[in-house]
Amino acid sequence: MGSGVRERRAVGTDTIEEGSGRKYLFQEPGDVRPHEILVFRLEGRLHAMDTLCPHEGGRLAEGPLAAGRYPRCPLHLYKFRPETGEAIDLDPDTGESVRIECEPAKVYEVLERDGEAVIRERPYA
Repeated sequence: MGSGVRERRAVGTDTIEEGSGRKYLFQEPGDVRPHEILVFRLEGRLHAMDTLCPHEGGRLAEGPLAAGRYPRCPLHLYKFRPETGEAIDLDPDTGESVRIECEPAKVYEVLERDGEAVIRERPYA
């Protein structure tokens, strides 16, 4: 692909259950350590997000998503919108999402085919 967009392939994504996520490690030539991406299913579609929390560097948890919808960091329980990576909290009384001061987590474009996912870095606007 001549666009310079990095693609990664994750196998076995057809077994990721709705409202749950799994971490994948990707080692690229020249990388000092593997890159970790959380792949999760929401409303039948796969989403992908960097596991490194932009707040204090915690690792987003795999397994069930918070409220069945949000990847979360175990350090301060920050939750992240799947579509944008925006950090939020949930109001305990209403369940509504409330934005919190934190840089967004990095999100990726995901194309699902034949039980695997192609994960692509999104172009910057």
